[in-house]
Amino acid sequence: MGNFLLGVGATIVALGVLGYLGFRLFRRGPLTFEIDGFYSHVVDGDVGPFIRDVQADVPDAKICTLDDRMSCSIRDAVQCHNQAERPDCNVLLLSGGGQWGAYGAGLFDTLSRHSPDELALPGIGVITGISTGSLQALMLMVGLDPAQTPDMRRFALDRLVWGYSPERESDVVNNTKLISVPLYGSAAGTAPLRKRIIEALMPGGDPRLVEAIGNSSIEGFVGFVEAERGVFRYAEVKQLVNAAPDAAAAAQALAAASMASSAMPVFHQQLRVAGSDGKPMTQYDGGVRRSVFFDRAMAAVDQEVRKQMAAQTGPEALATMKQASFGDDYERKAPTVYVVRNGPTARKPDAALNTTSGPLKNGQRGYDLLVNESEIGAIAGLRLNNPYGKIMLTSADRYDTFPSDVGENFKDDEMFKPAFMARLRDLGRHKAERPTGPWWPLSKIA
Repeated sequence: MGNFLLGVGATIVALGVLGYLGFRLFRRGPLTFEIDGFYSHVVDGDVGPFIRDVQADVPDAKICTLDDRMSCSIRDAVQCHNQAERPDCNVLLLSGGGQWGAYGAGLFDTLSRHSPDELALPGIGVITGISTGSLQALMLMVGLDPAQTPDMRRFALDRLVWGYSPERESDVVNNTKLISVPLYGSAAGTAPLRKRIIEALMPGGDPRLVEAIGNSSIEGFVGFVEAERGVFRYAEVKQLVNAAPDAAAAAQALAAASMASSAMPVFHQQLRVAGSDGKPMTQYDGGVRRSVFFDRAMAAVDQEVRKQMAAQTGPEALATMKQASFGDDYERKAPTVYVVRNGPTARKPDAALNTTSGPLKNGQRGYDLLVNESEIGAIAGLRLNNPYGKIMLTSADRYDTFPSDVGENFKDDEMFKPAFMARLRDLGRHKAERPTGPWWPLSKIA
């Protein structure tokens, strides 16, 4: 009996040792970028006036001053919008969504092809991107820039479409599935994504697109979350490019910002960016906090629009203006805000949840519902800080019902399924070409 117990004990110890060695051998370490000066081009995002009210009892809560580059860009856009004989300076907000970003790629590619000057969406002055929207933002800073040549705009949009047209999932991530998280530390390794973003920005080492991003007339911002403080932050895209010693270093800086914005905890390999002090800091997907940059951007629009209205009509007349007239005047003076929801806005029914159980299935469903609520809540929240301006939305809803024989309209646990992404690109084409167009307005506050 003693020998039997010793044997069992030895087996348990051996299995423990093997498990520990396997854990050490297969576990992914963090993917780290070393970008000198990276954090000098990054600022904390403001939580917005309503969240500040909720957090009124939080010690040392920051007060928004609306004095960073993004807010200045928004103010410039409002002023540009109100100058005579100047094109509108509108705002484009790009949400997260991973492989669902193929919808936005197909949308803007088709809009461009139906435009005589390759300009898919005219009058854009500011672009913000979260997660997959961060990669879109980099390309669209050129693809929507009227100062670029039509050939350069087409080049940028071709690289955007290429980025969302992988031949196999392993071109983007090393997907070992959620069940492997205890062993690997994440569901997917992202070294292939790093390589793909660099190739999208500098195909074959060609620096033209990176240089065009640095020279764009459009202001671009990419958002992510600093893990240590849990604070939403964003980087100014053109500064990252123009502060770099060369195009290759600039591409690395852009890839660092985009991957920081896309590093969803548990699902993606941990992402760290070391700045000038050499201290690697972990960054999370911006969607952990925000779906779109709705707070400071909208607060700045509202503040500047009201200032413009007061300057034109006088503070006293503005205070006594009827709501309908106020709303109409507000809309005329506010830039249009375009929002791309790279994904659906509702979750499909899943009757199997009533008959099966398990931590992965229930955890995944709960995660999906929380993300969906965050996404649509953030978009609806745009209206709180901008009550009367024109807000136009498009989404990847109807992906499984619109008429198409391209690719496949379903996916399982693939993070980047080529056939599904082909269907999403075709959805973007379909909505761009349908008689009603791809955009619809959010209702104004009555």
